[in-house]
Amino acid sequence: MNEIMLSLAGAELPSVLPDDVPAAYRAIAEEGWTVDGNGAYLLSALQAGYHGSTAGEFEDIVHFEATVNGRGMMDYDLPASGPERQNRLLRRSIAYACLALQAAPAESEHPLLGYVSLSEGGLSDDTLTANVTFCTRRSGIPPYVSDIQDYSEESLLELSRDDAVNALKGADGR
Repeated sequence: MNEIMLSLAGAELPSVLPDDVPAAYRAIAEEGWTVDGNGAYLLSALQAGYHGSTAGEFEDIVHFEATVNGRGMMDYDLPASGPERQNRLLRRSIAYACLALQAAPAESEHPLLGYVSLSEGGLSDDTLTANVTFCTRRSGIPPYVSDIQDYSEESLLELSRDDAVNALKGADGR
C-alpha cells in the first residue's frame, strides 16, 4: 500500500467480513471469473455487461482487464463526509476485493491482483470516493501499477489472492 493508504488503513490489512460487501457487489464476486478468448481474466458479471472497447483496442491486456473489472464502490447510503464514510468505504472496498479474489481460480498462469483506491471525487472533487479493479500481472507487459508510492493524490492498495484469504473472515470469525 502507498503512504496515504497506510495512514488510512494502518500497518496491517484490516480483517473484513463478507457482510461488509453490499449485496450487489457480493453477487458480482460470487458469480466468479471468466477467462475470455484473449486470455483476459474478467469478473463474469461485469464481462456480460461490458460494451466498451475491445481488448485489441487497449494498450495491453492488463489495461483491458482493469477497465472491464473496475467499479466505483457504492456510497449513496453513507454520510457525505467524515470518518464513518471513510471507514465504511475502505471496509466495503477491501471486502469486495477480497471476496472476488477468493473466487478467482486458485491455479493461474498469471497472478490476479486487486486494487483499492480512495480519492476525492464528485462534482467538486470534495467527496471521498472509492474504486476497485482487478487485473493480472504478466511477464513482458508493464504492470498496472509500477511503483505504488508514485501515487500521491490517492490512497492505493494492491491485494493478492493470499492477502484476500488472510483478510476476509467468515461470518463465524474464522
